Amino acid sequence: MKKTLAALFSLLSLSSMASAAPYYTGVGCNEEGTRCTFGKPSGRVLNWSKKGTVQELGERCEKFINNIEARKNEIAKSQRVELKYKNFTYGYSQDIQEDGRAKIICSVELHSEVPEVKFDSRIIKKFFWVCESKDSAGICAHYLSECEAARDEALQDKDVLDATIYRGASLLQGSICEVVTTKFK
Repeated sequence: MKKTLAALFSLLSLSSMASAAPYYTGVGCNEEGTRCTFGKPSGRVLNWSKKGTVQELGERCEKFINNIEARKNEIAKSQRVELKYKNFTYGYSQDIQEDGRAKIICSVELHSEVPEVKFDSRIIKKFFWVCESKDSAGICAHYLSECEAARDEALQDKDVLDATIYRGASLLQGSICEVVTTKFK
């Protein structure tokens, strides 16, 4: 009788434990969301990267992670948030700074451990025909300093987890600068 009651109690206590929802939903998706046959992202995983100077992001991107963690802690004061960092990498870009050092690229996979909390990543500003400076050759409608100012302005929003600048190019639109932010939904 005691064994039966103990078994029932352990079964009830195990069944009442809440498990996190899968990162991806659909047919053939594993829990981590790395393999999906017919699934779609649940919005709980975000691949986030940022390029900047070693002074901004740290020698091994420690400032990059610390900045995200600090902003997450601020947001956690008003809503329940729990992050797990996975697949962290860093490398160096081909952009050489004036001091002779290459810019660093930090990349991390952010996982929301709370099923109701999802990431909302958006392009908030897009600039076309962007030049590095006023001394740059070519058609210049905007300058990189405008992109940096838009990023800094986006970081003033207390709900923004992080903001970054992505660069690209197009034959019809020249050099493109996109300011992208991520928030929690």
